[in-house]
Amino acid sequence: MTTNRKTRPEAAGTEALLALSQLALDRMEQGVCVYDADNRVILFNRRYLELFNMSADVVRTGASYRDVLAHSASLGNFPVSEVDNLFRERIALLSAGKPFRAEQRLSNGLVLALDLKPLPEGGWMTICDDVSRLARLEAELRLQAERSRHALANMSHGLVMYDAEGSLIVCNNQFIELYGLDPDIIKPGVAHQALVEHWFARGNSAETPAETFHDNRMKEVRRQSPNMVFLKRFDGRITQAVSRFLPEGGWVTSHEDVTERRKQEEALKQQNMLLDGALENMAHGLCFYDSDMRLRLSNNRYREIYRLSEEEARPGTHLGELIERSMANGAFSSEYSPQQILDAARARIKSRDHSAMRRRMADDTVVSVRYCTLPEGGFVATYEDITERERAIEELSEQYRRFDAALNNMSQGLCMLDSHLRVIVCNTRYIEMYGLSPDVVKPGISMREIMEYSCSLGIHPNTTAAQLYADYVERLREGEHTLHRHLSDGRIIKLNHKRMAHGGWVVTYEDVTERHKAQARVAHMARHDSLTELPNRTLFRDRMNDGLAEITVSGGEMAVLCLDLDNFKTVNDRLGHAAGDRLLRWVAARLKEHAGEHDTVARLGGDEFALLQRGPQPESAERLARRLVEIIGRPPPLENQSIHVGVSIGIALAPEHGLDADELMKCADLALYQAKAKGRGAYQLFQPEMEELARSRHALEHDLRGALEAREFHLVFQPQVRLDSSELTGFEALLRWKHPVRGMVSPAEFIPIAEETGLIIPIGEWVLRAACATAVTWPETMTIAVNLSPVQFRSRGLVAMVTNALAEAGLPPQRLELEVTETALLDDNETTIDTLHQLRALGVRISLDDFGVGYSSLSYLRKFPFDRIKIDRSFVGTLGESPESVAIVRTIASLGSVLGVETTAEGVETSDQLEFVRASGCTAVQGFYFGRPCPAAEIDRMIESLSAIRRVA
Repeated sequence: MTTNRKTRPEAAGTEALLALSQLALDRMEQGVCVYDADNRVILFNRRYLELFNMSADVVRTGASYRDVLAHSASLGNFPVSEVDNLFRERIALLSAGKPFRAEQRLSNGLVLALDLKPLPEGGWMTICDDVSRLARLEAELRLQAERSRHALANMSHGLVMYDAEGSLIVCNNQFIELYGLDPDIIKPGVAHQALVEHWFARGNSAETPAETFHDNRMKEVRRQSPNMVFLKRFDGRITQAVSRFLPEGGWVTSHEDVTERRKQEEALKQQNMLLDGALENMAHGLCFYDSDMRLRLSNNRYREIYRLSEEEARPGTHLGELIERSMANGAFSSEYSPQQILDAARARIKSRDHSAMRRRMADDTVVSVRYCTLPEGGFVATYEDITERERAIEELSEQYRRFDAALNNMSQGLCMLDSHLRVIVCNTRYIEMYGLSPDVVKPGISMREIMEYSCSLGIHPNTTAAQLYADYVERLREGEHTLHRHLSDGRIIKLNHKRMAHGGWVVTYEDVTERHKAQARVAHMARHDSLTELPNRTLFRDRMNDGLAEITVSGGEMAVLCLDLDNFKTVNDRLGHAAGDRLLRWVAARLKEHAGEHDTVARLGGDEFALLQRGPQPESAERLARRLVEIIGRPPPLENQSIHVGVSIGIALAPEHGLDADELMKCADLALYQAKAKGRGAYQLFQPEMEELARSRHALEHDLRGALEAREFHLVFQPQVRLDSSELTGFEALLRWKHPVRGMVSPAEFIPIAEETGLIIPIGEWVLRAACATAVTWPETMTIAVNLSPVQFRSRGLVAMVTNALAEAGLPPQRLELEVTETALLDDNETTIDTLHQLRALGVRISLDDFGVGYSSLSYLRKFPFDRIKIDRSFVGTLGESPESVAIVRTIASLGSVLGVETTAEGVETSDQLEFVRASGCTAVQGFYFGRPCPAAEIDRMIESLSAIRRVA
């Protein structure tokens, strides 16, 4: 029992030891198999089976080595024919007690090292190791060594290696050739300093001398600090030397010719600057993202669109975070969450969907977003503001819709023909235009058939279908063209032929009947005045040339009459342009009525007319001019109001005054000007001296423009006296012009020019200011009278000008009397009356000057209460000669008495005249009888003289 108890524990211990050994063997990297003296398997591990890919059913305890070899051979590990020889050789070596090593290459490429060792107690073991990797490494090492030698010899860089003491270990030929060095000097073992000296001696250079260069290198070696320097070769090319230090001491330096690269880098730098500028100034937003959807680069436009700061859009920021920030900043809102927007972007990128997305921003702009994947990973995003484009597309779409509607409803007929002149398509208007049947005219029908059909309907007069078609084809051979068809009903159809790119024709058909009629009307209108239907300047000029040509060839005479309406502007301004147009038509009718059958009446423009009269001259022209002045001077009422117009006429004769149209018109214009200068409502025959007068007038106008600035004007003052007390009440300011060359120029000469040119406005203002400034120095009882031109009176700012003149001078308004003529009051409207009342409201006195000379309308006296009526000197001067003057003076004085208005008689020069106007009831006088106009410096003497006369009286 005891024996048994001992035996079982020992057996159990042995089994445990074997199990532990087997476990250890199975964890080994090598394959192990142990055989007994009979060459049978005692022990093996799993790795042994794996290396040879053998089965555990064959290789098991008790299996013979011969069977193991045969099994391995059957697996293709080596040829089956070698099993016996291999078994004998290995067993022979083992039987001799010699361990040996063998190498076996399996069919799967593995290389195994087999160590076979005899065991002391008999038997043997084999240890198998996979040395495939080691074999590969050794082969690669040999290959790498060969390649290194080849690379060193063929590399484009120069390479040099030094040991820790600074002696050359190796350098390649490229290094020697790069710097033009002597290979007999540059050999392994040469010192760095000697190599540097030789390098400099060959014309190469660095930023420092040779000695400094060597010392710096040794310092870098001691510090183990890698560096890179640029060197200059003997031929000026630039090289780059990059040094790396070896762990065991020494260093390796590579030398590369970087001349071209430096140039390329500089060019690339410039290009990058341009690209950066382009990136920041491009109209689109632009971003680059890496494969993780993180921002690598963005431009300013992108940040503007999404309201992001540079910090918020810094590189490395994820696209999802950018979406969240831009939405938080109010750049845009969406029904989707930032994560949903990000997921949609990710899906587009993954599917390489490069189509654009529309995103409406908070400010109502529309942005097109597009993701474009990159081959190397990541993607580019562009953000384009397409608001204007969208609007343009919408407008274009609307235009297309309208165009389609217009095409389907176009007034023109349209027919598209193929190269065989068969109908491809035609519109309804074409069929209606020719009165054809849509059942006959449809795609496929030939133009020949259409013409036969239309001729059978009688549409084309005086032709046959065959002739019509032959002519049509002949015209098409000539290319694109336009022709007109005159239809039997009188209509005119315009056919326009355009060739199509792929053959065939597009023909449009337009009814131009009305257009032809309109063109005839336009041709008439081009040579006639639309308001009066009279010939216009063009036609008048043609007929004048025709008449002059006839006179040149056949003799005869002709008169040119230029007519200009007087006071027409007043009618226009007062009653409106419609009334003015009616007046012009009335004048045109009177001219045609009184002109001869072969005469030409024309309207040249505005209120200017002209008339060509054939026949003996000048009697015929003067007789016609007199009739026209008389008739046009009595126009009918307009708008239930009487109007005051007249006509001035200038006459030139051919051939007496020339045979050139321009010359004749110029002569007639000069005569017209003289007629107006005579007082209007008159005619004047051209006289040669008028040209000299015109030149003189032009020169006078030129001098007048500079007279005010040159201070050539001055005032003189004529006394005004009350008749009942012989009291001096004031003076009338009279303008005088002393020309430096001409001397004194009469107001009758320069005032009309000043009024025509508008210079009367600044001159009149100067007169008013100077008169007020002078009058303020007189006794307070005395007044100053200043004449207002009709041009002044109609200008804006008259009231303000008077107000400013009084204020600047400090003259009380009641001491100023403004004299206006009937001419200034012809524009009888509310503005005129309102201006008079505004002046009266200032306290200024208003007098009606030269009453009786003009229209002498009592309506002026009814509508505005003048302070004074002044009787013109022409009536006073003819009192002893003209009964009419006597009657007029008495009537005006009586009228003033009835109205309670003072009356002043102008131009009193004799005692008889003085007594007559006193007896007639005039209240005041002025004239040479009391003194001639005097300058301001003589006013005090004049006041004293007249006061003495009063005391005597």
